[in-house]
Amino acid sequence: MTTHTEKVSNVAGKTLTTSLIVLGLILLGIGGYASLQVFLQGHEAVYAVNREVPWGLLIATYAYFVITSTGLAFIGGLGHAFGFEKYSKMSKRIVVMAFVILLAGFTQIGMEIGHPIRLMIYLILSPNLSAPIVWMGVFYGIELVILAVELYIIFKPNKKESDHNTAKIVGFFALLVGVLATSNLGYVFGSLNARPFYHGVYFSIFLVISGITAGAALLLAIHNIIYKFKVPESLHSSMKALGKLMGAGIGVMIFLYLWKILSSLYTQPGDSYLAAKALLTGPLSINFWVGELLLAVVLPLAIIVFSKASNMKALGIAGIIFMVGLFFTRYDFIVAGQLPPMREGLAGSGVHTVNGLAQYSPSATEWMIFALGWGVFLVLYFLAERFLILDTKEH
Repeated sequence: MTTHTEKVSNVAGKTLTTSLIVLGLILLGIGGYASLQVFLQGHEAVYAVNREVPWGLLIATYAYFVITSTGLAFIGGLGHAFGFEKYSKMSKRIVVMAFVILLAGFTQIGMEIGHPIRLMIYLILSPNLSAPIVWMGVFYGIELVILAVELYIIFKPNKKESDHNTAKIVGFFALLVGVLATSNLGYVFGSLNARPFYHGVYFSIFLVISGITAGAALLLAIHNIIYKFKVPESLHSSMKALGKLMGAGIGVMIFLYLWKILSSLYTQPGDSYLAAKALLTGPLSINFWVGELLLAVVLPLAIIVFSKASNMKALGIAGIIFMVGLFFTRYDFIVAGQLPPMREGLAGSGVHTVNGLAQYSPSATEWMIFALGWGVFLVLYFLAERFLILDTKEH
């Protein structure tokens, strides 16, 4: 016997999901062409990263996708493992979304590193266990496996009571490993003594908080898109809970932003100061003020507060706006810390600076690889919406 929400999902899906799948296929084609150019010409010929800024757009988009995935896994874990009924109502969508967007993230890091197959071979044969980046790969690999197991359990027909108990355990480990993976990703940067803006525990905390916020935002956005901004009443309590979680997450982000900027400015004339100035008044200032603060903080928080987290359409719009702003948050996080040069840009030094800062602007190929990630997400996720029942039956 189908529930009311299952019927709504099936009726709402066909035309909309087909259109989004087609859009995803177009983005896959664009990203596939760019990938071919990378393989034929090499990274140096088609990417704009350079000696001063070796981490560019693809590291930012990798962080954008995978941290959102772990935020979704966290919310799913609250539903499965800790009995938050409002989140367990949407458990199927959460797990599918987390799995697919993690795959999208892997496309970004796969196209950024020179030899992904060689990486996997030597990660097994001779891993450097003292390197945080090794553990980042291990944790995200484990997270993918856990999410795959969770997918199998939630779509298994004729589930027994033991399956529900197993789902609780797997959901807990998805939450735990997701937090470990994201905080470790922050530590990959935080362990860099040579880059003061990154150094410390700040980004390990900030990435976890912003990831959970992103998970809530994406769920709000996708549910409104799927139901054409007419979310069924049976999901209203879940959407309100997500709205409050998202609002609380943005509030914590504001607190962290404040102290990161203040502490960086008070290190004048160090590299943290230069990175903060690049955000406030330098080459990243539009990204910071418009992208990070306006789109990822001010507008979505204002919408949540003024709607009292109870207007479904408003929450969906807030989620969409936040996900757009989050891109700038991830991009600025990656780029700002690298703009202060590690050596002075004197004649003959090989270091190229403008007004004392290194320069970076993504190439067309890098943007096309970003499109590849979105193509993977749109095609796989909306195929699931099209052919699977993602509404969870109420127990």
